[in-house]
Amino acid sequence: MKKPKVIILTLGLAILSWGFPNQCHASSYEEKVGTIAADVFVFRPAGVVLTVAGTALFAVIFPATLISGGTRETARTLVKTPFKFTFRRPIGTDLRDYVDDY
Repeated sequence: MKKPKVIILTLGLAILSWGFPNQCHASSYEEKVGTIAADVFVFRPAGVVLTVAGTALFAVIFPATLISGGTRETARTLVKTPFKFTFRRPIGTDLRDYVDDY
């Protein structure tokens, strides 16, 4: 019963966020309100979900990364990048100009 709700919620967020990238570049505060709203209501919650999912996936594949020697790169990709995107990026940042500097 939960699986259809998750699918519907995911599709709803995808459809809702479809129009937001068109509003991501703003020159004044009035134009930036849409960018801030998209960031707070779409991109931040998605970042939280990606951070939790990446952490869980990293915990599952951790033994394999120890054997292969790619633990640091895997942790950076699955945990650190989504965390920084969600919690360290200023609210309303233009996503086209966002650069994740390690």
